Amino acid sequence: MKKIKWMIMTLVVSLSIGGALATAPQGDCRTQPQFYMVLGGGYMPAGTYGVNYACDASLSTCTYTTDGFGNYFPCRSGSYHFIQLNSKSGK
Repeated sequence: MKKIKWMIMTLVVSLSIGGALATAPQGDCRTQPQFYMVLGGGYMPAGTYGVNYACDASLSTCTYTTDGFGNYFPCRSGSYHFIQLNSKSGK
């Protein structure tokens, strides 16, 4: 009887630790390098939000992040809008 009790207790503790780790908050994707999708399905570095690009209101995905293994995941919502810098004023 004691063996069964200890097995059940070990199982409960293991499941609770696994559940806590599975629901731990993940990092904010906006702090990671951002990419935007170009025509044809490729991805290019997006730059800095508010400096090189902005996300206009839309139901589509504006930028993506990567896991480093070629998998891209949606991050910011909206439509990607490149901010053109004025070369004459130096901005």
